[in-house]
Amino acid sequence: MIVQFIFAALSAVGFAYIFNVKEKIVWAAAFIGGVAWIFYLISMKFGMSLGVSFFILGAICTFGSEIIARIFKTPVTSALIPTITPIVPGSGAYYTMFYLFNGQHDLAMQKAMDTFVMTGSMILGFLVASDLVKLYIKIKNKKKF
Repeated sequence: MIVQFIFAALSAVGFAYIFNVKEKIVWAAAFIGGVAWIFYLISMKFGMSLGVSFFILGAICTFGSEIIARIFKTPVTSALIPTITPIVPGSGAYYTMFYLFNGQHDLAMQKAMDTFVMTGSMILGFLVASDLVKLYIKIKNKKKF
């Protein structure tokens, strides 16, 4: 699990440098990406479905990116992009096309549905976590006044 954490974090670092993310954000985003991957592994080990696991991943990445954005006073997307790179279901899209081109339509359909569930669940996790943070900030600001 530690090796997978390290490689997930390093993939986040690589994409942070590709997208020219500020140096101070890179390692924090890498840590959040690694932690999210560990949560994915744990959720799969506990027998959660693929959709629930990716929902949790999306929420963790968004919460972590929101925290990074507040600490370093940067836009959330500059932290979110490298954070989510270890979990993007790119292999699902690749294998969907691979099976289609090889005439294995049943496997292609199954892989496409899995990829769709992973992506949709991850986006739903982003939305829910982002809205919860916005709601918290709104309530916090109302208490000030």
